[in-house]
Amino acid sequence: MTTSVAHVLRTYGVSGGERQLAQLFAAEAGSVYENTFYSLYDNPSCAEYFARINGLKLRTVLGFRASAFPSLATELALLALLAPILQLRMLIMIGSRDHRICVVHGLQAAVACWLAACLLRHVRFVYIHRGTKSRAGSHPIFKILYWPYEIIAGVSIASAESLRPLAGKRKVVALENGIDLEQLREIAKGCGERRSDDSLRLISSARLIKDKEHAFLLDVFVQLLQRWPNLEFVIAGEGPERRNLMECAQQRGVASKVHLIGHVKDIVCRMVDSDIFVHASRMEGMSNSVLEAMALGLPSVVVDAPGVSECHRDSETGFVVPRDTDLMAAKLAMLISDRDLRSIMGEKARQRAQNKYSIAANRDRYHSLYRELLES
Repeated sequence: MTTSVAHVLRTYGVSGGERQLAQLFAAEAGSVYENTFYSLYDNPSCAEYFARINGLKLRTVLGFRASAFPSLATELALLALLAPILQLRMLIMIGSRDHRICVVHGLQAAVACWLAACLLRHVRFVYIHRGTKSRAGSHPIFKILYWPYEIIAGVSIASAESLRPLAGKRKVVALENGIDLEQLREIAKGCGERRSDDSLRLISSARLIKDKEHAFLLDVFVQLLQRWPNLEFVIAGEGPERRNLMECAQQRGVASKVHLIGHVKDIVCRMVDSDIFVHASRMEGMSNSVLEAMALGLPSVVVDAPGVSECHRDSETGFVVPRDTDLMAAKLAMLISDRDLRSIMGEKARQRAQNKYSIAANRDRYHSLYRELLES
C-alpha cells in the first residue's frame, strides 16, 4: 500500500533546492511513497524539469508567473499580498486529496501552508528549512509561523541547529542533502575529452545574488591572475547580480578571463573540465554545488560558512578559509602550483561524498522521518 506525500516549494527555476528534490523523487521511484510536488507559482522551466520524473505528480498552486525578485523586501511584499489566496488554495488542494504527509520546504511554502497545517489534523505536516537562519530570520514571529508543524528540519546540521531557538518543544532534525552519485558519474562519462590548452580553470556554481559573494571571488581571482595569467574563472548561475558582476570584471580589467555562462544544462561537464571549485556564500542550507564538486573529484577552496564548512574536512577534502581574500588566494595558490595535491584532495572529496552525501542516504533519512510520523 502506498502512502501519499505532498511536497510544497516556492521554486526559482532549476536551482540547487529544485535539483536536490528532483533527485530525491527519482530515487523514490518504486518505493511505498507516492509524491506530489506543489509549486506555489507557475514556473515552466521547473515544471519541465520535474515532468521527466516517473510517477511524480505536479501541481501549480497559483497560475501566476513570479520570477526571482532582486530584493528580499520585494519578494516578501508579494508574499504578504498573496498569502490569503495561497493559504486558501493550499487548504483546498491538500484537504481534497489523500495526502498523509505534507513536507513544506522554505519560508514561503510555510506561509502558504500555515492554515492547512492548523486545520487538517489528519495530515502530518513537516517544515524543512532549506537555508540557515540569519539574525533577521530568528525573529520570535517565526515561532508563530512554525507552531502548526509537527517536526522542524534543516537540510544540514547547521541549518537544523539554527532552528532550535524557534522550535519550542517540537522535534528538530537534520535531513542532510544528498546527490545522485551514479547519475553524476554517468553524465561525466559522456563529457568527452578535457580541454588541451595549458590554462587552469576555477569554477563557481551558485545563484547570482549578493549573499553568494561572487564579487569577493572576483577580488581573489584578480590577485591570482597577476601570478598566473593563463588562469580562467567560470561562473555558472543566473540572478539579479549578473550585470553588476560583469561591470565588476570590466572595472578590474579581467573581463576576458571571467566567463559568466548563466544557467547551463551541462554544469557537470563544465565542472569536469575545470580544475578547482570555489565557493564564498555567506550561508547555505547545504550547497548542492559544493557536494557535486566533491562527488566529481574537484579540489575545493570554500569560505567558512554555515551549511558549507561541514561538508568538508579542512585540508583533507578541501580548504576551508575565513572570509579573507589574501588567505583564500594563498590556499588557491597551493592547489594551482601542485597538481598532485589537487588530485589527492579531489579523491578524498569524492570518497567523502560517496560515504556521507549520497542520494540513497538522503532518501533513507526522509523515509525514517515518514515512518516516525505515521507511527506516532
